[in-house]
Amino acid sequence: MNDKQPIINLCVAINLKKNRLDKFLASQLQDLSRSKIQSLIELGDVAVNGAIVQNTSYLLKIHDEISVFSFLVPETCRLDPDKNVNFTVLYEDDDLVVVNKPAGLVVHPGAGNRHHTLANGLAYHCELSSGSDECRPGIVHRLDKDTSGILVVAKNDFVHENLAEQFKIHSIKRKYVCFCYSVINPKNGKIETMMTRDKNNRLRMAVSQNYGKLAISTYKTIRIFTNFASKVECELHTGRTHQIRLQMSYIGHSLIGDATYKTKNYHLPKEIDAYVRNFPRQALHAYLLEFTHPRSRQLMHFESELPEDLRQLENILGNNFSL
Repeated sequence: MNDKQPIINLCVAINLKKNRLDKFLASQLQDLSRSKIQSLIELGDVAVNGAIVQNTSYLLKIHDEISVFSFLVPETCRLDPDKNVNFTVLYEDDDLVVVNKPAGLVVHPGAGNRHHTLANGLAYHCELSSGSDECRPGIVHRLDKDTSGILVVAKNDFVHENLAEQFKIHSIKRKYVCFCYSVINPKNGKIETMMTRDKNNRLRMAVSQNYGKLAISTYKTIRIFTNFASKVECELHTGRTHQIRLQMSYIGHSLIGDATYKTKNYHLPKEIDAYVRNFPRQALHAYLLEFTHPRSRQLMHFESELPEDLRQLENILGNNFSL
């Protein structure tokens, strides 16, 4: 038995099939994420009928009494708040914040990027959910370092878990604008592939014919620049790592600036060849995000204009050689 005094006691009032301990606590303690509750159970901070239970899937029965001894999970990562991180707040309330991330900014700490990430800046800006990882408080979804655009961030665990579930069931609308090589035929369509980690390069994803996770995107050509480039809107219906970048390359239209997934050389007018080939990042911007607010249940809709570097790229492509 835990020597500490419980900070909360609960009783199972009804008998439900497969009433797992972690699910029951998540339904009763809505400000804690399920992952945090699972950590508390595994650490021995939850008892059922006086006995410590460390099995998160333990099945409860009617009249079982549950005691919780702590809401604190030991930190495994130190996230230093950083007031010098550059991002724009598009919306904020007591539960969440919607930000516009610039290209070049890493979303959260990881190998080789422990400081000066968006998460560090957000930690200085406001209180954040604990989430599933102490290195990633508030972070519900991500954008690649060199992709710009909109992200929603959770301020508490109730909102974090609700948003994570919306992403899981693909009910959140996400649209991107990209600039790719040549002209896509057909101009509008759907890309459906299986995606997995590239067995030869763990930093890349790859299309597989037999295994992996299903990835679905739809695209719409917005503008054609003669016959050498296109401006395209892509909508994600799943959310796989590098999904748009890989799928556009897979259909033969790599994103301008994306050295990781460029598979061939494309014909470019000589006047802009060097500029386009040396564009310093993948020409990809997450311009639209739409989700249901976890607490108010209102539909939230946000859009972001193209950043300056992509506006300049479009101007150069559109004006044909006006460098």
